[in-house]
Formats: sequence, C-alpha cells, structure tokens
Amino acid sequence: MSTFMRGKKCELRILEESDEEARAWTNGVMGNITLQHLLTGSIPMRWIEVQDYWRDKRKKGAVHWGIWIARNEEERGYMEPASKFVGVTGLYDPYEVYRSYEFRIIIFAGEELGKGIGQEATWMVTDYAFRRLNSHRVWLGVNEENAGAVKCYENVGYKLEGVLRDAIYCYGKYSGVKRYAILRHEWEEECRRRELSSMGPLYA
Repeated sequence: MSTFMRGKKCELRILEESDEEARAWTNGVMGNITLQHLLTGSIPMRWIEVQDYWRDKRKKGAVHWGIWIARNEEERGYMEPASKFVGVTGLYDPYEVYRSYEFRIIIFAGEELGKGIGQEATWMVTDYAFRRLNSHRVWLGVNEENAGAVKCYENVGYKLEGVLRDAIYCYGKYSGVKRYAILRHEWEEECRRRELSSMGPLYA
C-alpha cells in the first residue's frame, strides 16, 4: 500500500477495503470507547457489513483513506510490521452542484486516541478537499459528548452551525449531534493564519 499523504504523526493510504482492514476496523470499534461516539449509535456490526458499506460509499463518489502510524522499536513485537492501521477518514456524499462533501473520521485504535493523530488527519483531508477537489464547503456531524473530537474540529477551523437535539440513541440515552462546517474562504484564512504564526501547518 502506497502513501497518499504524509504528516508528522500519521500517513494516509488509499483504503483497499480488504478483509484485513474491515476486520481491524470492526474489532477496534466494537472493542473500545469508539463505539459510543458513532453517529449510528451503539449497534453491533460485522466486518463484512463494514466492507460492503465502504464499497457502496466509494461507488457513490466517496474518497477515503486508511490512517497509519509508524511503530517504534519498543512497540514492534516479533515479526510485527513497521506501521500500524489505526483509523479511517474520508470525504463522503458529494453534492457536485454545491461542491460540498461530508467529512468523517474514526480512530478505532483506542490506545492512539489523544495523540493528535485525528487532528492531523482532519487537516490533511480538509486541505485535500479544498485544494484538490475544489470544494466550497466541507461539513461534519459529531456526538456532542465527544469532547475530544469537538476540540479537534474547532482547532482545525471548523465552525459550529447548530445542534440536532436528541438526534442519536446510544448506550441507553439520547444525545445531540453538533453540526460543523468550514467554507473555502475560512479555510484559506486558517491556512494564512498558520503560516504567519509560530504554530505552522499541522503536517509536512
């Protein structure tokens, strides 16, 4: 699998929709805290259904990637690969008339949450949407209780547009869904701000 985009913390590779990828995604999501933040709610899934879902979305115009990180020597066991598949991200449900995409991301490897991987991947995919796909608007939905994801999106420059109250039912209770979006001129302003600050871009 070749690298499509590379950052400082992770790299994005074309999602091959393979059995191995689907099994890793399903086992990761079903086995840790990630499940409670899915907008589909706490619904058990089988890997073959995940695989079919990816293929269906791609046929409808989605572009998506696997998120990979490098393993250091301490993390690598006997015959372990040098890189690790930790998540999936992409642009979905294109609306060509309005040049709009929905952004999605999930880090299913619970041990990798909170390390800035999701923020870097969000930046790279959003940048791709505007620079390569000529998008005008990129939007997303997030469980309002997912504080880490909310902070990530706001740090990248997404603006809150509203809250869908009690929109999902997960783990025995209803939760709202926050809707965020970023427009082309806002993205360009965010890029200029980062170039002028000591913070710099989020990826190389």
